[in-house]
Amino acid sequence: MAEIDLVSFFHGIVEADSGYWLLQPDNGQVSVRYPWQDGRSEQLSLEQWLERIDVRCRAAFQQALHTSLQSQQAFFCHYCHSDDEWLRIHGMPVEIQQQQYLLTSVLPLTMPVINDEAKLRDPQSGLLSASLFRELLIQAMRLSQRNHEPFAILTLHYASNDSSLVCAIVAKVLQEQLRRSDSIAQFKEGELIALLYGTSRGAVSTVASKLSSELQRQLEGVALDSLKMGWAYYPEHGDNVDTLLAHRLDAVEALRLS
Repeated sequence: MAEIDLVSFFHGIVEADSGYWLLQPDNGQVSVRYPWQDGRSEQLSLEQWLERIDVRCRAAFQQALHTSLQSQQAFFCHYCHSDDEWLRIHGMPVEIQQQQYLLTSVLPLTMPVINDEAKLRDPQSGLLSASLFRELLIQAMRLSQRNHEPFAILTLHYASNDSSLVCAIVAKVLQEQLRRSDSIAQFKEGELIALLYGTSRGAVSTVASKLSSELQRQLEGVALDSLKMGWAYYPEHGDNVDTLLAHRLDAVEALRLS
């Protein structure tokens, strides 16, 4: 399989610092390369490749792949090999010299380089740290600029005499209600923040409604002075990290908890 020639031919799709994933449906052979790892390309069968994907997102990957090949439409999916390595795959079925291929680019969603392990997670909550969240936000902006894909930032502010309990409950709700590929962090004392990849303003109302209902249910009877939710959207609310993060504070609304 001449994957090098194909990647060169489709240089406008597969950029120099992107990975690629190439499938030849006729024989089920996959060629894959992650330049942020060892940089070498690897050839294997589709079955072998699927075994490498986290079992919890394998079915979604297979369904998106089947739909793309059957309807000859764009292939798009988030997948992971582990919870710390989420990737975005995007491409199109193509025909070259009467041969069918599915050529996609691959970009990491969660791959900031932080050498200090203490900076990865908040020591109190165990959630992602504020410094790591900023790195993920920079990465999300890079992906959005390249692929013209929006994303949203959710912030939840809480005030309580038992802040540890409230933080644990709110974090649990976010982890249960958001997607596994979304990033949740303890941004500062009394604030949790989440990065929702590929989420537009139009999709937020459904997410917000689910979160509000579940927060009301799980916080019933908990001593809580206030709980506020806010959203910011990229690129609508800023073209850099600081501007976008500042906007999250401009539109917070109190949630009714009774």
